Amino acid sequence: MMNFEFEYSFEPATDQQLDAFETEYGLTLSKDYKEFLKINNGGKPVLRRFETLDKVIISSIMFFFPLSEGVEANLEYFFKEYNLSSIVPSNFLPIGRDPMDSLICLVVNGEDQGKVYFCDLDYLEEDKVLKPEFIRLIAFSFVEFLNSLYKTE
Repeated sequence: MMNFEFEYSFEPATDQQLDAFETEYGLTLSKDYKEFLKINNGGKPVLRRFETLDKVIISSIMFFFPLSEGVEANLEYFFKEYNLSSIVPSNFLPIGRDPMDSLICLVVNGEDQGKVYFCDLDYLEEDKVLKPEFIRLIAFSFVEFLNSLYKTE
């Protein structure tokens, strides 16, 4: 994870920022994801292609949301926009987006904690509810997700 390359990234997150974010929203960020934020804190990765474990979806993570108040598209904004408004499951934290603005989410509470899912927002109903069939597992951990990313042909 240390050698993960970015076209650009943001000022590393501090332990204080991470603690404040977890406390304010009652979340538990996985250890590997916290380490990532303390090194890179989001941005545009060089390796970005991924597929869901069921091989149904192939997409790219275009942007990892930073934990930064100086950037509008940050973790807190997407958490409020999609989690607190109940579009994605209550234990999902949007951590990035693909070219079609669908979300890559990290599970932050419960038995699936630490897993990474793809939330296909192309199928968002008018009532703003994402049906379970449009939520697909990508990886069993954040570091597994990073290690699975590959270059677009």
